[in-house]
Amino acid sequence: MNFEKLISQIEGNKIIKETGGLTAIPPPFPRLAEHYGGFTKGSITCLTAASGVGKSKFAKYMTILNIMKKTQNTNIVPKIFYFALEESATDFWLSFLSMYMYEKHRITISVSQLKSVGNYTLSSELLEKVKQGEKFINTLEKSVEVVDYIRNPTGMAKYVKAFFENPEIGEYTYKEIEEGKRIITGYTYKSDDLWVFFVLDHISLLSNELAPDTKMKLSSYQTFDFMIKDYVLDIFSKRFKMVNVIVHQQTPASEKQTYTYKGQLMEEKLEPSMEELHINKGVHQDYEVVIGLFSPARYNIATHNGYDVSLLGNHYRSLKFLKDRYFGLENSSIGLYFNGANGEFEELPRPQEMNSPTASHYENFLRKTRQ
Repeated sequence: MNFEKLISQIEGNKIIKETGGLTAIPPPFPRLAEHYGGFTKGSITCLTAASGVGKSKFAKYMTILNIMKKTQNTNIVPKIFYFALEESATDFWLSFLSMYMYEKHRITISVSQLKSVGNYTLSSELLEKVKQGEKFINTLEKSVEVVDYIRNPTGMAKYVKAFFENPEIGEYTYKEIEEGKRIITGYTYKSDDLWVFFVLDHISLLSNELAPDTKMKLSSYQTFDFMIKDYVLDIFSKRFKMVNVIVHQQTPASEKQTYTYKGQLMEEKLEPSMEELHINKGVHQDYEVVIGLFSPARYNIATHNGYDVSLLGNHYRSLKFLKDRYFGLENSSIGLYFNGANGEFEELPRPQEMNSPTASHYENFLRKTRQ
């Protein structure tokens, strides 16, 4: 890339921002957005947490609900490939009906309740409100493609590549290496307003790949490495400039409570870490931003980062940057309110504001859980 192209990109982004456009998709949390730019083209972001903390719900909240809201009334046209390895496409869309019910009607209803599972039966009145979500779901489906039947890296890569082979989307760029031979060097979009996302939820559930040369089954580590380096980094990020979001589970060992010789719980050993990315080996080196989600309540931790977890209980989550190449946020964290029934996340006020004697923030958030 020559200097003129670099300046052209800088000037282009400057004009976009000055005319009210977006050069990145910011997070849904206002205070965090002041410091964290969010998803950019070609980026690779990892979302990690222990099992059962809500990483899939967080991924959907960040990569779908947030993206659709942030790109409304802009020139950006999002296209999201969501590879759901942990749930069916039906449950995926039911989870968004659950989000719709809370956002539109302030009614908390879970996916299980929508399916009338167990002793719960959906009332006729609620069913009529659910039916009103048709427009909401249809709008999402125009931008979001949920794939729940492909589990191996090569299958995913073929599926994504097929989208880019449509000449209406763009065309490959080439470099001639010798007479009659050329290699692909990149891809040019017909419209720079098209933003394509690849979301993998989650990488630990990938089917082991077959080695291209020997056709021998690769180990889990080799499959992870193959997925991230050969496809996400080299093709999705560098070639197609896709926004990549990888959900990556922490190892089960990270959930084991560890104590000092005085019997004090070592909280930092329970929080998400780079070392506990499941079968990580070296794939974490290619992640540009790694965001961890932590639930202290499951370990009976009463206070965390100044927040009263004994009051918020399992509705409290800590979001922490474990790695950040661009914004300098490594080891920074914010507190979040989380409603597991409908997948809602909300940024908590600063601890000193929450704990002010004249404030009623805790009461307000607890009231939300009863809606």
